Amino acid sequence: MNKEDIAPIEFLKGKVYLVVSDVKPEDTDDFVYFTIEDSLPYNNFNLDFGPLHVGHLYRFAVALHKILNDSKNKNKSVGFYSSSSPKERTNAACILCCYMVLVQNWAPHQVLLPISQFEPPFMGFRDAGYSHPDFEITIQDIVYGVWRAKERNLLDMRSFNLEEYEQYERVDQGDLNILANDFIPFASPKQSRPGATLNQPFKQVLEFFTKNNVKLVVRLNSHLYDKREFTKRNMQHIDMIFEDGSCPTIDFVQKFIGAAESIISKGGKVAVHCKAGLGRTGCLIGAYLIYTHGFTANECIAYMRMIRPGMVVGPQQHWLYLHQNEFRDWRHTMVLDTIPDDFIGGLYPLISYEEYKKREQQENEEEDGINITDDSSDDQMNFKNDQLIRTPVRRRKISTGLKNMNSKAVPETSPGQPRKYRSLDNPVQGYVNSDEEDAYTSTINHTHNQSVIDDREIRNDRPTSSSMVNTSNIILNDGTSSSTSSPYYKKTTTTTTTTTISSNNSPNSSLNGKVREDPNFLKIGKQRKTITHVSKPKSRVSSSEKIIGGSGVRKTSSNKKSFIQM
Repeated sequence: MNKEDIAPIEFLKGKVYLVVSDVKPEDTDDFVYFTIEDSLPYNNFNLDFGPLHVGHLYRFAVALHKILNDSKNKNKSVGFYSSSSPKERTNAACILCCYMVLVQNWAPHQVLLPISQFEPPFMGFRDAGYSHPDFEITIQDIVYGVWRAKERNLLDMRSFNLEEYEQYERVDQGDLNILANDFIPFASPKQSRPGATLNQPFKQVLEFFTKNNVKLVVRLNSHLYDKREFTKRNMQHIDMIFEDGSCPTIDFVQKFIGAAESIISKGGKVAVHCKAGLGRTGCLIGAYLIYTHGFTANECIAYMRMIRPGMVVGPQQHWLYLHQNEFRDWRHTMVLDTIPDDFIGGLYPLISYEEYKKREQQENEEEDGINITDDSSDDQMNFKNDQLIRTPVRRRKISTGLKNMNSKAVPETSPGQPRKYRSLDNPVQGYVNSDEEDAYTSTINHTHNQSVIDDREIRNDRPTSSSMVNTSNIILNDGTSSSTSSPYYKKTTTTTTTTTISSNNSPNSSLNGKVREDPNFLKIGKQRKTITHVSKPKSRVSSSEKIIGGSGVRKTSSNKKSFIQM
């Protein structure tokens, strides 16, 4: 099928369309076109190609809002276009659908209707690993994932802090993200030896954790640093180590969820890491999200990848899928234990409600001298500590199928896990895929030469404004403070680069989004200055202005280059 046969997809009648074109469409009296294909690319680990993360979504929303609110293009329709490449079409459709859910508050079925049964069909997203792609995440999974996250107050574009997100996802700034408000997945810090001087990423991690009330750090990989760096800063540290690329046991999951609940219920955050903070980390956090918020496995993986690209790899996807009903049932069949577990640092694991009742019964028998037989009914049980049972009133017995579910049902171990850096000891080895390197000997090796991405004009000649698109719900704030002193806008060399839309302003320099009193106007505030090899100022979406790249964390081709925002 030729690209000429692909008709535009209407999202807002007469206003917003998804268009396919391998060349820049010419603006007309009725239409204006723009794209983010060159300015906001997905930076892949291996053969993965998306979805675009929440930072991309925020910048896309700013660009679209500027076009819609430009008075020069009143009564014009906006065509958001991509090339005819199946991957680019899928990324464009996905980010527009997520925008409609998170910014315009559309329901999932309303968003999916325009792209349903469309020919040619959209691709599914694969994982970031090196094995055969035998598990896919669809646009529908992503739409429902971000919708559920929004409904559960886990993702709010009004309070999203773009500057913080883009700073700390970088390898040299800690390689971390805030996920579901309570978790911080991150890559393992490294020290050459215990007590050695901390490198910059480790310092950034410790500083961020201290400011954000992290009370528990969970290590899932072999020791690459001294845990006392955390404990002496009043953060509890526990080891729950299992093999790279593998899946945790059910007992591990119960202990992790219980430990996390113990911390989160007191207002603290939980930081979790494996080698790269993607695979094993995604397994345990994903299990918690399914247990707590009722995600499906596909929705959970989709949501986590929107926040931290690459999470959950290879057979771990199947493991999460196979056990999702079991994790969800735990809300009705499991409770937090009242006896601390030394394996998780004296925190409280999950145990079955039946086991809890049985133990309470035995304790009451010993205290009161009452002989209750094993076949006594629940009505005979009078627990003095029943108020400690932390489970919903509605309970149901776990099914036989779930009881018999065997972790061996997952496929064989993945041949490798994605990494953002190469082994310093053996550069020829390529990306390190296991925990076999010696403890305290591996450091981040910036092997990729920093490159400069040629300025590209954004494909939009005449921006438009429209009152038909609801932009009154949120304001994508622009900062008014100078960023020249910000350490993460200075030129650095990292393993990878990411490209973003350049602007004279920060789309959001504050954690607190605000709703404007004027319901029909989206303010684009004072813009930040940028420094490139071109001295003229840049703006966010004007077609006559340029796009520059920002330092990032994902892999990109060697022929690309970037400038760092100052």
